[in-house]
Parts: sequence; C-alpha cells; structure tokens
Amino acid sequence: MTEVLRLRPVVHAAPTADGVHVRGWTSSFTVKGGAGLWRLWEQLAAALAGGVPAPALAAPPGTPEPVARAIELIIGQLREHDMLVAVPQGWGEPGPDLPPIAVAAWLESSAVDPAAAWHRLAGTVFTVCGAGAPAAAAERALAAAGMRYRRVPGPASTLTLEASDQLAVVAGCLGEVGYAVPPGSADTAAAQAAAVARRLSGGSTETSAKEASADATPRLSHGPAAEPPEVLCALVAGAAVHRLLCAAAGLPDPSREGRETPTPHHAVLVARLDPLRMAYHPWPDAEPPREALSWEEAMAALDVLGDPELGLVPAPQAQDLPQLPVNLAACGEMVGYGTTLDAARLHAALSAVARPSDVAIGMDHLHAHGLALRLATHRDRLEPVEAVELVEEAEWAGDPAARRWWKALTLRLAVPASIEVVRLAAGVVHAQVSARGCVLGWAVEAEAGEAAAFALLAATAREQARRAGRSIAEGPPVCGATPAWQPSPQPLPWGYRDHAWPSGSREGEARFQQALAALAGEHETPGAEATEIGATALRPAALVADEAGAGGPWAISGLVAVRVPPARAARPLVLGRAQ
Repeated sequence: MTEVLRLRPVVHAAPTADGVHVRGWTSSFTVKGGAGLWRLWEQLAAALAGGVPAPALAAPPGTPEPVARAIELIIGQLREHDMLVAVPQGWGEPGPDLPPIAVAAWLESSAVDPAAAWHRLAGTVFTVCGAGAPAAAAERALAAAGMRYRRVPGPASTLTLEASDQLAVVAGCLGEVGYAVPPGSADTAAAQAAAVARRLSGGSTETSAKEASADATPRLSHGPAAEPPEVLCALVAGAAVHRLLCAAAGLPDPSREGRETPTPHHAVLVARLDPLRMAYHPWPDAEPPREALSWEEAMAALDVLGDPELGLVPAPQAQDLPQLPVNLAACGEMVGYGTTLDAARLHAALSAVARPSDVAIGMDHLHAHGLALRLATHRDRLEPVEAVELVEEAEWAGDPAARRWWKALTLRLAVPASIEVVRLAAGVVHAQVSARGCVLGWAVEAEAGEAAAFALLAATAREQARRAGRSIAEGPPVCGATPAWQPSPQPLPWGYRDHAWPSGSREGEARFQQALAALAGEHETPGAEATEIGATALRPAALVADEAGAGGPWAISGLVAVRVPPARAARPLVLGRAQ
C-alpha cells in the first residue's frame, strides 16, 4: 500500500506579522521572512491534508529560489519537530482493515507508525474483569475504539483490564476517588493497586509485593458500600483503557505526555470529584534505591515522598520559617534544616517518617548506612570507655565552612556556645556543640573541619528554629552521607567550596563508612549489595525485612532503612518481619 506524508492532526499554525508560527503537541517553531509565508503555509498545509508521497514533498520545479528556500525551511522544521507522519493512502477513511476515524486520528497524532500500531491493536483481544459501572464504562470505551474484547465476572470495587497474560491495568473507585495504575504484569498491577487503594482510603498500606499479588482482590473488595458516582467510574475506566491501549500499541504511556524527561517513578492516575479532575502522581518502585542517588534523583524521590495524594508525609515547605542564616522547612510538625531550601525540605521529610529509635532511614543505601553508623558512633562516644584525642582548635577552625557556621552561631545569633572536637580513631572525628548546658548539634566525619562544620550547622539551625517558636526534633542529622547539590563542573575550586558546601562531601563516604564500621564493631561491610526486598509499603514505620530477617536494609516507600549497629558491649540483635 502506498504511503503518504501528512501533518499530524495536532499541528496548528497562525500567521504572525512577518511569518508563521506552527505548534504541535509538545513543540513549536516560528518562521520569519514576510507576510507571504502565511499564504505559502496555507498551500503546503492543504497539500499535506490529502497526503503527499515522500519523494514529492519538495518545492515544485521552476519555483523562485527564495520561495523554494522557504518551502525547504518549513518542511525541514516540520520533520525536525516530528509534525509529519507517514500513513497508508486512504488512512482515516472507512474501509476494511482500517481503524475507526477517531482512532485513526489518535494514532496519526501520537504514533511513530500509525499503521503498525493499529495492526497490533487489531490483533489483540482485550479482557474486562469487573462488575458495575466501571466495567460497563470500560466496555463502552473499548467498543468505541473498535477493539475486540471479552467480559469475565469480577468484583465491583476493582476493574482489571488485560491485553495479554503479560500486560494489564488495574483501576478502581473508592467513594469519590478513583485510580488507575500503570500497565504491567497482572501480578505487579494487582500489587500496586492494592497498595494504592489502601493509601487513598486512608488505611494501612503495609504489604509485600508477593502478599499483595496473592490476595489483592479480597483486600480491595472492602471498599465503601455506596456505589461510586457513574461519572467518576467513566473517567477512571476510560483512562485505564487509554493506558492499556497505548501499551498494547507500543505508544508512550499518557503520563509521559508533555514531559521533556521521563519520570524515574511509576505514575498512578488519581481522579476526584468536586470538581471532577484527574492527574498522574508518582509512586515508588518496589526495588530499593541503588547505592548512591544523584541530587536530581533525590529531589525526584522527595516529590514521591511528599506527594499530596500518594505520599508518605505532607509536602515539606518553607512556610513562615526564617531562612537565614540556615534554610528551614517544615513537614507537618517536623522542622528540617540545610544549606539550601531543597536540602532543608529533604531533611524535614526524612525527619517526619516515623521509625523505631534504632533504625536510620536514608534516600539510598549510602545515606542510610552512613546515618546508622554515625548514630552508633555518637551513642558510643557518649560512654567514656576509652581515651580519645582532643583536636586542637587550629585544626578545625581553618575550615571555611566550619568558620562560617561558628560565626553564624556565636556572632550573628550571639549564642555563648562551646565546641568539643575529638578524634576517635584514624579518619574518624566526633564534634559536639553545646550551650547553656544543652547539646545543640553533633557530627561524625572523617576530617575535623568537616565534623565541626556539620555540628555547627545543626546547632545554628536548632537555635534559629527555637527563636521562631519551633524545634528540630532529635534524629539523624544532616551529614556527609546526605545527598547534596553538586554544581558543575567538578571538582570545585577551593575558593568556591565555602559557598557550595556540603557539595562534594559524599566523595569519600564509602571509604569513611569502612572506618566507622570497624569502630562500631560491625562484621559486614557497609554499602555492600543488599538482599532484594520488594516492598510496596506506604505507611510510617511499615518495615519489610529481607527473608533472612538478619537486620539488613529495608525499603520504606522507596527509602532505605538500616538498623543502627548495637552497642559494642551488647549482643547483636536479630530482626524478624514487621507485623
């Protein structure tokens, strides 16, 4: 069958004072050169509306050179911005083996190869499993798209759509809120749907992927007794069908539309009434984060953690907290701090995640292990069981970051503070800041200046929050293991380090953790690859241990939690599966 080039239906143009502006779904361009360009565009668009064979898409012979150059420029821009698509001759018209007109326009707008996408859809038989208004709405949507489908009975509280044994979308309506999880295997989609339903209903979402997959339908069947509004059912079911059709046709998921870069997390559609609306919200992967997240990845994970619909904690914000000399942010009742507002938001969110007192929670394995080992070292330091080496002031006071925060605390805030810096072992330094008989901040780092800087930062933040009528709760502090913004290029010139600190603090973190592990008496090397966990829990303190139950890392809503090493005089603890 002969192929022709057409303008995608989503492409529109408007005249400008000296040219034409053309816009598509996600991009646009403007051609300048005179009012005559609009007339030229109208002729080109009319030809492309009926379809032009690719070899014929050029300036006709004998065209004046300026006009030919303008035609070539416009065609080149159309190709560059993916506004042209190749379709069979007669595409979009009624005929055998051709899609309905509306489906043809949809594929022509979004597919790289509309004919191939339709061939995949036409060869698929879809399955609708459910009952009531959601299932009926899904049937209408599939029938309107010209799809072949079969209906099987299922619960009214959840709708399962399958394109094959390997591809499914699960959706549901819970009162005045509905959801649709991303396409995946039937077991994965059921597990995600079970956890999402729990989160949206305000109940416990603690479950492992295996458990949720095994009994997703009975768990979801405990929805509200009242029939969900039909308009919500239609919206959710139609969106679920759309996601499944895109996946079956090989098209990008609708959640990626309009995004320059794909999100690193799953996207769950959440719909609500009054007013009727729907949007995609991030959902964490079941796998724990890899060894060390970049700053950008940490910020994306923070968006998941504080998502207004599916997040574990309220979205951390600056609110009315003072931002100088330290940046402060609040997450519910918890206040976090940092050298930037985003760093403060990150610390506030982690502080708001409920946890047992002997568990450290981080954004990745490196962060969680570093916090756990620092907490153990600080705890053991409070017991004066062995001699330590006092670090002279000249050694730590020469660090630009330590000097900056010492001045902020003692001069700007006029706090009569004292600082004790001791070397616990080769490459391990403990710093503690006190004032008025209270400990304001502490840190454990590899260098004396770094330890003093983090301890003084924490002390300054605590005093600043106190004067604002708030308090920073005791817990894991900001430290060298915390993900930090990294300016480009690297490495940083020394003169800029003071302004960018703590950028670069993680560079030697893995080596430093080995020294901490030896000091804490650990037998396992921190940072080693952990046993896969596969947790989809979204509940404070919902810990899912590994099968051995041997105190390794756990996943909590995309975070990593690590047991703080026991005191050196205590027997090792063994953790079982959380109940």
